[in-house]
Amino acid sequence: MKSEAGFYCPAYVGLRFFLLMAVLEGHYWFEKFPGTRVGALSLSVPCFFALSGFLISHTLFCYESLARGRALATFYFRRALRILPAYYLVLALAQWWRGVPYLGWHLTYLLNWKIYLVSCSDPAAFVEYLNYRDFNAIHFWSVCVEEQFYLLYPLFVLFGPVVWRTRALLVGILFCVGARWFLLKTAPPLCFFGGLPFVAGEYILWGCLFAWMDFRGRWRWLESRWALYGSLLGLVALAWNDTAFARWGQWRPPLHQSVYCLLIPTLVASLRYNGASWLGRFLAWKPFRRIGTWSYGAYLVHSFLNPTLDGLLEAYPALVLFPACPRAGLGPLLTIAVAALLWTFYERPIQSWRGRFSGAVVAGEDGHAVDQKAGLAGEGDAADG
Repeated sequence: MKSEAGFYCPAYVGLRFFLLMAVLEGHYWFEKFPGTRVGALSLSVPCFFALSGFLISHTLFCYESLARGRALATFYFRRALRILPAYYLVLALAQWWRGVPYLGWHLTYLLNWKIYLVSCSDPAAFVEYLNYRDFNAIHFWSVCVEEQFYLLYPLFVLFGPVVWRTRALLVGILFCVGARWFLLKTAPPLCFFGGLPFVAGEYILWGCLFAWMDFRGRWRWLESRWALYGSLLGLVALAWNDTAFARWGQWRPPLHQSVYCLLIPTLVASLRYNGASWLGRFLAWKPFRRIGTWSYGAYLVHSFLNPTLDGLLEAYPALVLFPACPRAGLGPLLTIAVAALLWTFYERPIQSWRGRFSGAVVAGEDGHAVDQKAGLAGEGDAADG
């Protein structure tokens, strides 16, 4: 079985389940215990970034044997069907139900820039925005970052000179590092710059660089289980002892962010080759993959469900499993249930159209793109980033 990326790694879909759980529990627990190690769970969002950079890069490299116009149109069409319908449906329902601040910025996928501008120019307004109960949709900043990546990166891959690709990616990474250092020195204390593409983008660009080296067969060390378990242990050890993420490090990334940017894509890339490892088999367990398929929809809806969640917990106190953090028990279950309904009755029917745009483009055994009407990886194409 293959995906658009030229390979199918079931463990990636299961990994999305655990990243989703980290996002949900991170939000719930950090609200109750700010300034603690719980903040390290926010690293799940950068993991999503690196995974997207890795898989989308492999996808575009496979598309390169097609005509540029067709490759670009196919990529955009399939990405639009995967991302836009659920996003705009959830946004429309949230706006109808209670209203969403900065709606126009949401509609144009520029919310991350708006948050940055407000946090720099009007800290009081930023605090008010953060306190807009649970309907501020601030978590959409990361969706906007990825959508901007999906829009611009294909132009770089399909129309840029291949000979300059490695150096261009390295320059982009250095720019991200420089931008982060500059903002740390000059930005106001409440400045939200973690969501900007040129800072959060460092995770994505490292994922892209790892994919490029992997696609060319240059970094064979990624196939080693030492790379897999070494990066995993290093990431856990660093995150557990890193006080920077107690202050939401993705908002104000620490100076040593690049260490995470190396460990995370190493883990992602080496997991591709170690599906038979205990970690690969564990992540590929079917229930994990099933819920991982729903991770996008779950991420979209989870914040908007909080008022309903609080009402249920108030009406039925027996549902409170963790008195110190009431949302932490029922919250993920409610989110997953709603995401399952969203996938079954809305997202999955739409996804059936993705393979009908001039035939699906899939990589063959040699890594070159070929046409076929069926045969893409299942699980809702959850493996394609």
